[in-house]
This record gives sequence, structure tokens and C-alpha cells, in this order.
Amino acid sequence: MIAEESAPGEHGLPALPDWSTQQKLASEKEALGVYVTGHPLDEHAAKVAELSTHSTETLEGLERGAEVALCGILTGIQRKRNKDAKLWAAMHLADRTGRVEAMVFSTQYDRLQTALVEDKAVLVRGLVLPEENAPPKISVQDIVPLDVARVNLPSLISIRVAVGVNGVLDKAGELNQLFAKKSGNTEVRLRLEKPRDFSVILDVTRKVRPDKEFWAEVERICGPESLEVLAS
Repeated sequence: MIAEESAPGEHGLPALPDWSTQQKLASEKEALGVYVTGHPLDEHAAKVAELSTHSTETLEGLERGAEVALCGILTGIQRKRNKDAKLWAAMHLADRTGRVEAMVFSTQYDRLQTALVEDKAVLVRGLVLPEENAPPKISVQDIVPLDVARVNLPSLISIRVAVGVNGVLDKAGELNQLFAKKSGNTEVRLRLEKPRDFSVILDVTRKVRPDKEFWAEVERICGPESLEVLAS
């Protein structure tokens, strides 16, 4: 009886909400130094595909001053002062393929300092700074959090369909499949052409999402330079 009275009572663990994906990834990075269950760019995969012009592994060989746009995570941010006592920042921008050293020089620092947040998924627009016997660096010109970054797609496009030449044989069938796959808000105008014979313009009732994959597929189906933006 005494043993029963002194036995500790059973207490269940309190019901707490699960961590968000960002909290889990941040904790993994803090504890292990790497992401395990995912990557902060995963939830922005569509934006990364549309907004990036390069990745960290495709910067080699670009000319000095070449404009690039990369999506990644800002890490190792260090704020410093130059010889004129003006603030600037050095950091790394890491994506899924590697990382690149990036600098926010004093001329851009005041405008961008609030965007310098550790482990934040961002779109960085910058200029390439090649280094002799070393990987290139980036002079940061703009930083946009991927949470609020927008993919600007045109409101009207034209697709030139050359009858009997260029691209694949069944252009109509493959375009129809592509339009169904890439449904969106952009209006489409087809220009059917046969050299020295006829040219007909048709407005398509189905609207599309003309992202990078859409552009590549149209050029495969109809040939190079077959897509034109008519209205933004």
C-alpha cells in the first residue's frame, strides 16, 4: 500500500504545435551545420527556376561586370568599415550547388542593410567580379526576399507556327498538350505562316503560364525565336 501511494503519477507530455519547416531547418543548421530534412529553397522552387539567371557553379568564365541573378541563402554576414569609416558587408550566398562570396559595398549598404538577414532565402542581383586563380565574387546590387519576390509574366504572347517547316511535325497536337499542362493567365495569339503563301492570326481561347519551361517547349515544337511578347 505504501509503494502504491509513493509511486509517481503518470503525466503525459503537453500537446504542442509542430515546428514549421523553417524552424526545423534552422534548428538542423544550428545543431549540425547542415540541412538534413530539406533546404530553405525548396518551398521557392518555382521562383528560383524563373528568377535565377545563374547558379553559384555557373559563374566561372563570366566577364567582369556581367549582370547575374542568383537565388540562395545569405550566410556568414560580416559588417565592416572601409578606410573612409563607411560600412560595408561581406557574406556568402549559398544555393543547392555551392556558394559564392558576395559583398555589399558602402555605396549600396544603407539601402540594403535591412535585407542582410542570416539564413534568409533571397534573390540577389549583382555584378560578377572575376578573381585571378580564385572563384569569382559578386558585387551585390539588390536583395529581394523570396517570400515577396514576384515572377512577372506577360499578359499577351504570340507564337509563330510555320506550316511544314521547323520544329516537330504535329505542332498543333503538341501545342495543345503544352497549353493544357501550362494553364495560366496569359493570352495567346497564334500566327500561322507558310512562306510566300499565307499568314493567318488566331486568338486562342485557352490562357497559359509562359514560364521558362514553356518558352523552351515552344521553341522545340515551333523552332527558334517562335515566341514573342506582345504585352507585359
